[in-house]
Amino acid sequence: MTVTIAELEARSGMTRANIRFYESEGFLSPARRENGYRDYSEADLEQLLRLKLLRALIRIYVEVFR
Repeated sequence: MTVTIAELEARSGMTRANIRFYESEGFLSPARRENGYRDYSEADLEQLLRLKLLRALIRIYVEVFR
């Protein structure tokens, strides 16, 4: 199953800019349609959710160990 970036935004809670940043850094690798649109997979969604969790854990760690 593939999803559009709008669906990925809604399901992950991340902004389009964040999603594109993680793609540019190599964390996501969506398929490309003939028209250039991206098709994201469930694996891409899972990766975004892991990244979101890691960011939250880092914030907590920084606050606790200042």
